[in-house]
Amino acid sequence: MKENNRNNTVLIVALVAAGCLVLLCVGMAIAVFLFGMSPMAIEEAPTQTTTLSAAQLEQCRELMAIQPDVELEGEYYLYTPGFLDDSMECHLLAQADSLEDVFDTAVIDPSLTTDQETAPGRFVRLKIETVEPGLYRIEGYWFQT
Repeated sequence: MKENNRNNTVLIVALVAAGCLVLLCVGMAIAVFLFGMSPMAIEEAPTQTTTLSAAQLEQCRELMAIQPDVELEGEYYLYTPGFLDDSMECHLLAQADSLEDVFDTAVIDPSLTTDQETAPGRFVRLKIETVEPGLYRIEGYWFQT
């Protein structure tokens, strides 16, 4: 009789352990599905440079709603990845007749220095300096929440 009770106890412990393992696997699968990444993923390191690549320059242009025909020169780039809260800082020189020619004014108001929502949960903060007529130094900070 004692041997039978011990076998039942071992069976129950094994079933509980297997159930916990299945729940853990299901939880990880849901995390991958919902967040598009493995919960075990190693966080990517920030990217910082003063020599912007063409792709980085285009990323700055897109996220700060800068018109495609505006000539840009990159001065600084910092991309900081996060779990759900990436951020990017770009310092650019832009040549245009006016600030309204630089930005897509349906998305960005160049006269504002506060956070501007460019898409749901995505914001841009600008600091703009006129270097000389037709040349602007733009410091943009983009982040998502």
